[in-house]
Formats: sequence, structure tokens, C-alpha cells
Amino acid sequence: MIKSKKTTLIVLSIVLIMAMVSLCVLKFIYAIDTTLPIVILGIIGIAGLTALAFRSDEPARETDEEEPNSDRAELAEKHIQELQTYISEQDKNTQALREKKDHFKHAAFHDPLTKLPNRNQFIDKLNMWLKKSKEDPEFGFTVLSLDLNRFKIINESLGHSLGDTLILKVAERLLSSVREKDLVARFSGDEFGILLNRVSEPEDVNACVELIVQKLAEPFDIDKREIFTSVSVGIVASGPEYEKAEEMLRDADIAMYHGKKHEKSYVLFDPSMHTRAVTLLQIETDLRQAIEREEFCAYYQPIVDLKSMKLMGFESLIRWNHPTRGLVPPNDFIPVSEVTNLIVPITIWMLRQSCSQLVEWKRKYPEAEDLMVSVNLSGKHFAQHDLVQQVKNILIETNMDPKHLKLEITESAVMDSAETAIFMLKRLREIGVQLSIDDFGTGYSSLSYLHRFPINTLKIDRSFVGTMEDRSENGEIVRTIIALAKALKLSVIAEGIETVHQLHQLQVLNCEYAQGYLFSRPVPKGQAEDLLRNAVDWSDVLQKYDENHMPVINHELPTLEIGDVS
Repeated sequence: MIKSKKTTLIVLSIVLIMAMVSLCVLKFIYAIDTTLPIVILGIIGIAGLTALAFRSDEPARETDEEEPNSDRAELAEKHIQELQTYISEQDKNTQALREKKDHFKHAAFHDPLTKLPNRNQFIDKLNMWLKKSKEDPEFGFTVLSLDLNRFKIINESLGHSLGDTLILKVAERLLSSVREKDLVARFSGDEFGILLNRVSEPEDVNACVELIVQKLAEPFDIDKREIFTSVSVGIVASGPEYEKAEEMLRDADIAMYHGKKHEKSYVLFDPSMHTRAVTLLQIETDLRQAIEREEFCAYYQPIVDLKSMKLMGFESLIRWNHPTRGLVPPNDFIPVSEVTNLIVPITIWMLRQSCSQLVEWKRKYPEAEDLMVSVNLSGKHFAQHDLVQQVKNILIETNMDPKHLKLEITESAVMDSAETAIFMLKRLREIGVQLSIDDFGTGYSSLSYLHRFPINTLKIDRSFVGTMEDRSENGEIVRTIIALAKALKLSVIAEGIETVHQLHQLQVLNCEYAQGYLFSRPVPKGQAEDLLRNAVDWSDVLQKYDENHMPVINHELPTLEIGDVS
């Protein structure tokens, strides 16, 4: 006879399975959702029958006696302990997960070095304050964008470890410069941001910023060194025109970079700055396309021999023929091309174009055999290791005699990296190219370096020539530059000649060459070729000079020996 426990198990399993079948009927016939009960009953019923099958080989008990109470108690206690252990382990796992979550959350909103809030937290807080300012018009605040000056030089020259220490100390000073309710954040590198809570009036903002600037200007004592740095700060006050944090931070950055460019400690944002920034961005985009579309062209300004008053060469000047804006002045795009490094491919194009044009003119006009062309070279080129090779390639491609090419370099471009510049200039001289220092007298070159530069020519800047009068300060500067050039056995070109008076003074001072509007503006190649075709002679310009107004010229030049240059 089947014993009672087996019978009960069979009956229960069958009942559960029958119930499952009934629920299936309800589901599929009457469209009642009984999926969950079906699954539960099916699992229990099938599990019961499976258990019975596995126990079918065990000898059946003859009685329906239950197991002793002591065995049941021990089994229950064991299950309870296992359950408690499981729950405890799950608690530990949950706590570990919570700690990891907190760690990742902190890392997502804090700078790892300074432990200050990072850009993400700054933007979140800024968005909250913007929302609050919309709800409460009385709530005003200010965003500051800060960038350390000279940090890159300090970091690279003294090491990244010292740079990190400097950043930590800067963070400490920033925190000590503001109130607890303000927010100081580090964005990246040497960039920081500050939110000034309920500070929006100009005089209050200026007081806060001046304190920050003052504290960061004080020397930092690091590893027994005194480290000096400074900061540029862009300022934006909250207003109804701002909807997003990114907009305020963008304008604060624009103001900060404006301050850097003009060497100001702090600058309050002005809407015109944003307009200018957008324009510059558009110019950059257009410049990249202009290179591909070959929208540039060369204009040529004559350089005149002041003894013969004949043409001795041209300075080749770039112009941009924009498809919608027309002819764009160099001052509108050269600075952008310098910042974006687009000046490098643009100048290479100019070199190739100018050399090719000069060779063509020499072939057409034999009397132009000694004609020269000058091309401006940016300081950016000194960072190009293949500069000399590129120049050589262009000379070979165009069949240009190197001695008829003159490269003009500004003082500042040379002095920014003097030793590298000297090395590059010597290599250029070795291939036969002539070199000139442009805008001489306006930069900060050292005479000791000038003595080492392998140059052929000094160009006197138009700012001195334009205001040159006898016995005036600028007149004395022109005299001194000419004397210096003669002592160094260099030729001299004066630029910006606009009047016969200026021309006469330069002739009296034995200046060799000149260029300026008195002779000709920069002109397209067609008009420049007309000067060659007609063999223009500018001797008649002096005849227009009224001798009754001849200035009193001091013909004596200061004596300067080579040994005096130091």
C-alpha cells in the first residue's frame, strides 16, 4: 500500500498541475492575464512529481509517524543560520556597492589633485543659480574664469611635481580669498572657476577680484624656491540674457582671454567681445577653406634705390580675395592665421607664388636681372624643422636664384626663441637666401643678439619714418639705426615713405632703399608688371619738392664702431 506521505504528495502535485491547466484555459480562451500564477503553479507541481520520482526507489515507511521533534528543531535552526549568513553577506555587498557608488560620484564632481569641485559640479551649481535667479530677481551672482600666466613655462622648466604643488597652493589662496558660500573649482591644468554668491555689483566684484589678483601675485615658497606667477580673470555678472551655465562660462572665458591678449589682470565681459570671437571663429573656418580653394593672391610694393631712384625689388604682400567679403585686409586675418598656425601653409604658398612670379618677370624683362623679392616669414616657421628644406624645394621648383630672395623676420619672432632662430637663419644663409629684420626698433631685440644674426638688411619701421623731423626723437632713432647698420655692414630699407620731405631726409642720412605710398601702394601683379615694362624712374618726385621749405638737416651721423655693439 502506498503510504500517506507519498499519496499526499501525488495528490497535491496533480491538483496543482490541474489548476495550472485551468489557468491556461482562462488565459487563452478568455484572454485573462494569468501568466504569473501559471508559472508558479507549474513549477511547484512539476517539482513535486520530480521529487517523488527520485524517491521512488527508497523503502516505504509502514507508518505515518513524524520525525522526532529534536531533528526538526536542529534542521530549522540550521536553515535560520544559513539565512542569517546570507542576509549578512548581502548587507556587506550592498555596503561595498554603496561605497563604490559614493567614490565614483565624488570623483565625477571633484578634481583629484586639489579635491576642489570640478567643471561638472561647477556647471551644475551654476545652472541651479541661474534657475534661482529666474525665480528670484533679487538673487544676483558673478562667474569668474581664471587662468594662471606662465604656468606652462614653470611646469616645463621646474618639473610637473613642482607644478602640482603650485596648483595646490593656488587653490589654497583662492579658497582664502572668498567666502564659504562662494564656490571655487578647478577645471583643468591651470584653469579655475569661481562663483560669487550674491555678488553682482561692479564695485563689489572688483573688490573680490582685486583681492584674488593681489594674493596670487605674491611669491610662492616651494622647495626653497620663490615662484612668481599671476592670473588673468574674466568676469561675467548674471543677467536675464543667460539661460544656460555654458553660456556664462563661455563669456567669462572670452573676457579672460581678452585680458590675456591685452595684458590686463581682469576684464569684465562686454557683448562686443562675443561678437568678435564669433567673427574670428568664422574667419578661421574661412581661412582653412581659402587655402584649399586658393583664394589668396600676392600684391607687390616697389622698393626703390634712393641713389638711382630706380626699382630694385618688390615686397610681396598677401591678400585674401574672399568670395563674399571681397578683398580682406591682412590685419583682419593674419593674427588669426598666427594663432591657428595656418600662417605656415599660407606663407609657403606665398613663397612659391612670389618666386615663380619673379622668375617669370626676369624671363620677360632682361633689364630686371637683379630684381629681388621680399617675403615675410612668421616666427611660427622656426618651430618647423623642415623650413630650410621647404625653401630649398621651392627655389628648385621655380628655378629661382637664392640671392634674389629676401626673407623678412620681425624682431619679436626672432627673440622669442633666439638660439633656435640663429640656427635656422644660418642654415638659410648657407643656401644663399638673404635675410632682413623687419620693423626694426619696435621690438625688444638685444644688440648682442643682433650682432650674431646672419642678416643682410635692417628695415626701419614706418612709425619712425612717418613722424621723422629734424632733431626730433624719432629722427634721432632713424639716424642711429642707419649708423648701426653701417657699423654692422648691413643695408637699410626705410618703409612708410609718404612725403618728399621724408625722402629727402633719408637721402641726406645715406639710407639706401625705401618703400611707401610716395612711390606706390601694394598693387596686383599686373600693375607691378607695368612698372617693369615702363622702366619707371622716380627721380622726378624730388623736383616737386619746394626748395624754399628745405628742412635744416644735421648731416653728421653718430660714430659707431663694431666693438661698441654689445
